[in-house]
Amino acid sequence: MAASLRPLTLGEILDRTVQLYRRNFLLLVGIAVPAAACTTLISGSVVIFFSSQVFDFARPPHPGQAAPPVPAFTPDRMMAFGLVFFLFSLIGIPLILGVFALAFSALSYAASRLNRGESATIRASYGYAFQHLWRHIGVLFFQVLLAVIVPFCILMALVVLGAILAALVSKSGAGKTLVPLFVVLSVLLFLLWIVASILVWLRLSLAYPASVVEDKRAWDSVTRSNQLSSGARGRIFVMFLLMYVLTLAISMALAIPADIFIALVMRKSFTGNQLPGAFFAMLQLANLAAGFLVRVFVMPVYSTALLLFYFDQRTRMEGYDIEQLMVQAGWGDLPQNPSVTAYQSLSESVIRPVPQPTEQGQLDDRALNRTPDGIDA
Repeated sequence: MAASLRPLTLGEILDRTVQLYRRNFLLLVGIAVPAAACTTLISGSVVIFFSSQVFDFARPPHPGQAAPPVPAFTPDRMMAFGLVFFLFSLIGIPLILGVFALAFSALSYAASRLNRGESATIRASYGYAFQHLWRHIGVLFFQVLLAVIVPFCILMALVVLGAILAALVSKSGAGKTLVPLFVVLSVLLFLLWIVASILVWLRLSLAYPASVVEDKRAWDSVTRSNQLSSGARGRIFVMFLLMYVLTLAISMALAIPADIFIALVMRKSFTGNQLPGAFFAMLQLANLAAGFLVRVFVMPVYSTALLLFYFDQRTRMEGYDIEQLMVQAGWGDLPQNPSVTAYQSLSESVIRPVPQPTEQGQLDDRALNRTPDGIDA
C-alpha cells in the first residue's frame, strides 16, 4: 500500500490505520509482544508482592480461632517494601521505558515501510531499533520529562507553597476556612496538571515518526514534532480518546469474563466472609494476562496512527505529496525541502535565459537560433 498523495481527514487516517493493521496483523503484533511481556513481568511481580503482603496483613482467622491482634508494619516488612519499591524505581521503570522505546521505534519503522508499500519483518524492525537505541530512548525521555515530570514538579511546588501559606494563615485563626479551600485548590491543581501534560504530549506525539523517517536526533525529533503537530493536535487528541476507549473496551472484554469464570470455579472454597488467597492470586494473574493482551493489540494501532498523522502533516505543511511524485518520476536524490527547491530546479531546466542586446542594440543571431538544450539550430 503506497503512501497517500493528498491530505487525509481523521476518518481516513483511522481507516488507513485499520487497513495497515489488519493486513499486517502478525507482523505488528509480533513487534509489540516483547515490550508487552517485559512490562507485564516487571509490573506484575511488583503488584503481586505488595498485594500478597497486604492480603497477609488483612487475612481473617479461620473458623474456631481467636481473632489475632491487628498486625503492624514491622521494621522488617517496611524494609522489604522500601527495597522492592527502590529496585522497581531504579531498575524496573527505566527498563520498562527502554523496552517501550525499542517497541515504538520498531513499530514506527515497520509502519513507515508498510505505508510506502515496502516489506518489513520483525527482525529488521528490531535491528533498526537496536541500531538507534539511545536516540529513541532519548526521545521517550524528553517526552516523559516535558509532558509529565516538569508539570508535576511545578504542581508539587505550588502545593507545598500553598501548604506553607495555609500553615501560616492558620495561626491567625482562619485555619478552619482555609483548609477546605486548600483541598479544593489542590484538586484543581491536580486536574490542571493532567490537562497540561496532555497538551504537552500532543505537541511531542510525532517525535518517533520524525526520528525514524527523517533520521533525526532525540531533541531535534522533539522540536520537529512540536513544529509538525501544529494544526493537528485536536485530531490527535480525538485519536487518543478513541485509543483510550478501545483500550478500556478490550480490557473489560477480557478481564470481566475471566474474573467471573474464576469466581464461579472457586465459589466452593469460599467460607463465610473469608476469601481464599488463591482467589486473589488467580484474579491478579487474569488481570495481568488481560493487560498483556491489551498492550499487544493497542500499541501497533497507536504507533501506526501517529505515523500517518506525521505524513499527513508533512503533506499539508511541506508538500510531501510533491516529494512522492518526484520519487515516482525517478528523481532519486531528493532535496531537503522539495516544496521549494523542486520548482526551482524544474524552472532552471526548462526556462532559458533571455538573450541580451549587443552594443549595436541588436540581438545576437546565435542566441536567437539556440535551442532550449543549448545547441545551435
